[in-house]
Amino acid sequence: MGRIAALSAAAPALALATVLCAAAATAMELKVLAPPDGALFASSPVTLIGFGSEGDLQVTLNGGKPGGIKQVGRAFTGPLDLIEGKNELLVKSGAESRQLIFQYHAKGEKEGVYRYHDPVREGDCKACHPQGVGRTSPVTEAKLCNTCHEPKTGYKRLHGPLGAGQCSICHDPHGSANPAFLVMGVRSLCVQCHAQSRSQTHIDKSANKQCPECHNPHGSEKQFLLY
Repeated sequence: MGRIAALSAAAPALALATVLCAAAATAMELKVLAPPDGALFASSPVTLIGFGSEGDLQVTLNGGKPGGIKQVGRAFTGPLDLIEGKNELLVKSGAESRQLIFQYHAKGEKEGVYRYHDPVREGDCKACHPQGVGRTSPVTEAKLCNTCHEPKTGYKRLHGPLGAGQCSICHDPHGSANPAFLVMGVRSLCVQCHAQSRSQTHIDKSANKQCPECHNPHGSEKQFLLY
């Protein structure tokens, strides 16, 4: 019984250690924030944005090393000069690596083309990262966005992400191939949260309608955020 009691007493500490280890593992994860794998571009150069291990970064584009890639702490960014057609990017940081493939067609179809958010396109990282690249803004996310974008909070009922001030739940702050810089297609995005059986039934009955045709994605005076 003494051993069981000791294990029971140690359980909270063990649980905390597990959480901390998981958090540390997540913190060290290599991420390429932009551009995403499979992106289509109609102009070059494009901007690489990501983070990994400090001081241990290798970037290879189409077999060569692109110039101008800079790393500050864990964050890295820089230009990538694409070639017409298929482009292969390999990013290595510590023991991790990411391989991504992009398409560049200067005179190709414009639908589905990846676009950068204006501050990124203009190279103005400090507009959103005043404390430096890789550091969070000293103000809340919504307040930061509202320095350029008109606030959408003047409704009786607010959509959950906006009410929480978390614009990036729906909008990618670096860029996107979707309208309004959405992180994914409209319907796919909505069902990330609205996955209840009644929501699916409602979607099936709506045929080809997109959710924002009836529901305001920011807020409304009406129930269900209807217009």
